[in-house]
Amino acid sequence: MNLYKDHKINNSLRINALTRYFAEVNNINEFNELKKLIDQIDLPVLIVGECTNLVLKDNFEGIVVKPMFNNIEYIEDQNIVRVGAAVKWHALVKEMVSKNIFGFENLSLIPGSVGAAPIQNIGAYGQEISNLIDKVHCYDYSGGKFISLTNKDCKFSYRNSILKKSPYVIYQIDFLTNTKKEFNLSYESVKKYLDINNIDHDKLDIKKVSKIITNIRNEILPNPDIIPNVGSFFKNPIVKKDSINTIEFSHEDLVLWQIDNSYVKVGAARLIELIKPRLEKYMNVSLYENHSLVVVTNSNANHDEVISFSNHIKDNVYRVFNINLEVEPIVIN
Repeated sequence: MNLYKDHKINNSLRINALTRYFAEVNNINEFNELKKLIDQIDLPVLIVGECTNLVLKDNFEGIVVKPMFNNIEYIEDQNIVRVGAAVKWHALVKEMVSKNIFGFENLSLIPGSVGAAPIQNIGAYGQEISNLIDKVHCYDYSGGKFISLTNKDCKFSYRNSILKKSPYVIYQIDFLTNTKKEFNLSYESVKKYLDINNIDHDKLDIKKVSKIITNIRNEILPNPDIIPNVGSFFKNPIVKKDSINTIEFSHEDLVLWQIDNSYVKVGAARLIELIKPRLEKYMNVSLYENHSLVVVTNSNANHDEVISFSNHIKDNVYRVFNINLEVEPIVIN
């Protein structure tokens, strides 16, 4: 195990974050050493991947743990592929696309690592990682034991799972290898792209679908390597339709997806677009010009500035629409 003290935590918001201890776990034999360290030091523990979905504190008085497992292993008799937590998500997608393994293509170009992906049940364009997972293999640092969680055990829901608030270090994941050709092209922006570009659905293959998703993402979302961000900053809220304040804007002004007779999912990006003229300017934090769900920094923002700006957005949305927005990335307080 590699252990560093007073170590910088690289993150996609480029907050200048430091941690008291930073531990890299390279193989399963090192988890016993990690357990001893955690018990001995008795400080808060934070498990990280690429830190593309975290709002970090400037100074974390604790232990940051990063699993360094990079394996990709095909277990053909079980129709699964076992993938290490440190493998970058888009690298896995490209690998699956090259092998004609279906279901990953709509999740192309999502930043971050494989190990972090199930924690918030990442999803895009009508697909979620929960549809692809067979098992999640973890080390329980509180009990000092290895556990394997089935898909059902993880209790996946919209951008959530039991993994979010657990003492588990995910070190590898078993994914289902579906070789049956089937695409999910139902998402509105995907259908629009196909129509505008006169693309024949019958001539699509997995590589073309992955490329289409990549093109769509590149058009509206900033590359975190160039513009600091954590992707979508707010979830699409689910509310009772008749609870929405329509004094200033009507239901027709919003993006609504009917859930049942009473509830709708509301497009958070549209809510923010409508209140954007009311927002104050912040020195180091702003909304991305091409997508109102994305909060970006100029590499000089700290934790408090990012949270203050997001609270400013939430307050204005609530004041106008009577809707509470929920932050999507994990905020370390």
